[in-house]
Amino acid sequence: MNKGIRFNITIVFAMCFTLFTLTVLGQNEKNKTVIALRELFDLADICHQTIKSYEASVRVADGAVEVSKNALLPDVNFSASVNYMGDAWMSDRDFSNGSNLDSPHFGNNFALEVSQVIFAGGAISNTIEATKLQSELAKLDLQHQRTQVRFLITGYYLNLYKYRNMLLVYEKNISSTEQIIKDMKAKEAEGVVLNNDITRYEVQLQNLLYKRTELLSAIEIYNNQLITTLDLPKTLEIMPDTTMLDAVTKHYSASELQGIAAVHSPIIKMAETNIDLSEKSLDIIKSGLLPKVSFMAADNFIGPITTMVPPVNSNLNIWYVGIGISYNVGKLYKTPAETSKGREAVSHAEMKFAETQEQVELNVHDAYVHYLNAFELLRTQEKSLQLANENYGVTENRYKNDLVLLIDLLDADDLRLNAEIQYENAKINIVYNYYKLLYVTGTL
Repeated sequence: MNKGIRFNITIVFAMCFTLFTLTVLGQNEKNKTVIALRELFDLADICHQTIKSYEASVRVADGAVEVSKNALLPDVNFSASVNYMGDAWMSDRDFSNGSNLDSPHFGNNFALEVSQVIFAGGAISNTIEATKLQSELAKLDLQHQRTQVRFLITGYYLNLYKYRNMLLVYEKNISSTEQIIKDMKAKEAEGVVLNNDITRYEVQLQNLLYKRTELLSAIEIYNNQLITTLDLPKTLEIMPDTTMLDAVTKHYSASELQGIAAVHSPIIKMAETNIDLSEKSLDIIKSGLLPKVSFMAADNFIGPITTMVPPVNSNLNIWYVGIGISYNVGKLYKTPAETSKGREAVSHAEMKFAETQEQVELNVHDAYVHYLNAFELLRTQEKSLQLANENYGVTENRYKNDLVLLIDLLDADDLRLNAEIQYENAKINIVYNYYKLLYVTGTL
């Protein structure tokens, strides 16, 4: 077995055991567990209902291939019968002078017939190839659905990551604001700070607390979406892997990405396979214009012999071997219309392939541009955060020296808070655009 496959299976089983343990030990309390995004992908391959459904479709398609191969096997028919025969009765044509004829009463009939198609104009082989192509389409459809499910999970996971990062920023600012209020109340007792100044910060604190409540609700929503999608324990609280931001550093060229998509995109492969399937269907239609040749063999053992009068109480064995040819004459005037329809189907599949290629190329280009912009955005937000921190430091120092108003300090604090949030979101935005590149190229 491939080492990578063994490794993935080991991870999945270890995770399943861990999650089972968490379910047993923590029925009524949340269990915070760090789970990497790739581990969620492995769980989705096992647990997600959509993937299970498409895997069943693959099994059905594979079964259809085996059934189609049965046409290569000979047909064998065996029949056996025993019967009781009454006496024969014979008369003149006007039904006069009738009399009974003594007849043997025990009858038997044993027959064996074998037929094997030798030539069918390619109908059998093309039908088998068509079912194989349908099986390939089912596998590609499964692959496409798997990437869609993974991208959906990626969206949930990164949103969860984003809101948890924002929660950390807000909690830090809440703690800072509470400390400022505490210090200002101490100064109020000394007559240095007005109560109105404290009120302003208390209003800001309430706004921060409400925003924290909103973030906790958003975290609960996205956590629930993940555990429901993957059929995980309700008590599980997923903690994103913080190292993933440092792992996404790979850069691509536009031509490299287009080449990867051309090779790996399941929807391009599906469109290409549909062309092959349409061509095979056309070949099957054309095969109807050719005769069908079969090898035949039979043996018939009967008794008594009732073709003689009176019947003879003897057994008669008859056998034969030969070649049979059959031809459906109606195909001569039915096939042209069917052939025309088949050619149109091939032409349509080719146009859909070109359309799919074009759409994938556009999607890859758009994703590539957004991926590059994400790095530029991070650099911009990093600089903005640096400036916001410097601005807050200067404003705070000037406020302490009574050179600016409290409202200026609050504005500087808001600016710093927003800069921190935008910086964290910009880092996550890089990860999202990286995984979108994988999604549109079919490598997720």
